[in-house]
Amino acid sequence: MTAHLRTPRVALLLACGLLAGGCAAWPRSWGPQPCCVNAKPAVKRQPVGWHLFDVTVVSQVKRTFNLARATRRVVGSPVRAMNLEDSYVPDSAFFLNGDPAVLTPEQVRWGPTRPDDIAQPPYTIKKAKTEGKTPGFFVTDARGVKYLFKLDPSDAPELLSGAEVVTSKLLHALGYYVPSYEIVRLRPEELRLEDGVMAKDAGGVPQPFTGEVLNQLVEPRLRDGLLRVGSSKILEGEILGPVPFKRFRDCAEVRALKVAYAWVNNIDAKDHNSLFVWDGQRAVAYLIDFGTSLGADAGLAAPKEPCEGWEYVVDVGEAAWDLMTLGMHRSGCNPRERPADASVGLFTARIDPDRWKPYVPNLAFQEMNRDDARWLTRRMARLSRTQIEAAVAAGHYSNPKDAAYLAETLDRRRQAIIERYLDDEELAEVMAR
Repeated sequence: MTAHLRTPRVALLLACGLLAGGCAAWPRSWGPQPCCVNAKPAVKRQPVGWHLFDVTVVSQVKRTFNLARATRRVVGSPVRAMNLEDSYVPDSAFFLNGDPAVLTPEQVRWGPTRPDDIAQPPYTIKKAKTEGKTPGFFVTDARGVKYLFKLDPSDAPELLSGAEVVTSKLLHALGYYVPSYEIVRLRPEELRLEDGVMAKDAGGVPQPFTGEVLNQLVEPRLRDGLLRVGSSKILEGEILGPVPFKRFRDCAEVRALKVAYAWVNNIDAKDHNSLFVWDGQRAVAYLIDFGTSLGADAGLAAPKEPCEGWEYVVDVGEAAWDLMTLGMHRSGCNPRERPADASVGLFTARIDPDRWKPYVPNLAFQEMNRDDARWLTRRMARLSRTQIEAAVAAGHYSNPKDAAYLAETLDRRRQAIIERYLDDEELAEVMAR
């Protein structure tokens, strides 16, 4: 074979090898069905600091030099999701299929919450919540059922709890697994402190969690003699630890979660805000902790800043654009935006779902392509304004104007996503189902 014939053939074989090497893969140790975990996985919990460094730096370098996937992106043929076929995604570890349109407003409002999931007083504090900036405590109710109670900022008494509950209802309506989140109002005397409870002070030193410390948390947050908390029921089953999103990077429902999180602006999409729970036969991947959705930022214990959702905390790409354009580049955020209200925070109808970013990269989100986005957008289009209002009602906002603002903003953001990913013909087909 002559050299001038051999060279193109070698190049072609190399290109084919790169494209094939970039195909989706599933760890067979988890079971034969892609995106379903039918064997108990061994879960390693990375320290949060290392995880953030990993997804921001280490994994981004690896992604850049994954020639197979990089080549497919360059030639316009990105790796397809392994479980998306003809706009259909079957049940998976993260997702339970069903038509959102058939859910009644009452079903959307309650989501996964059953009548016996509501916490019953009195509540015995077993452990103080010390992770993050949102104070709270782990309790058992009168029946011995376990819950996590989280407190709102004293100057924004509905901000975090409302965001967490409302977002959980919307994600559940789309088909994702979430725990039961509800608003609970209680009298201070319904809280009982178990002996020996400890909590870390500002310096991380364990200190007794005394009645005096409890009063210091509760009293500034009382409204008409009642304390409002965001209550999440502790999941049943064996809790294994965070779900490694990068292992699900070729599952359509996990990739397209980026669209859902852009809708509600849930910027804290790290592995630690998910949980693998083993039920004896399979591992279910729950999405948890939505205190950084809508206009809230649990990390700040305050409303969001204007650029959250538009830039990573450490955004090398934005920095490079700034350098190349001598500071003329704009990420899309508007530094002049301000919170609508203390209970709502900073949540506006302005959205660019293609450019939306969590506060650190999510490796599954980075693999999302238009087919993945269209699949979830079709599901979002099946939701009605009435269903959205039902989800917002679960937040129990004391000011009707706050609830109305959130419902309107969510609906407008949803419409912007629909206009981005569905044409008129496809939208008509979706709505005619």
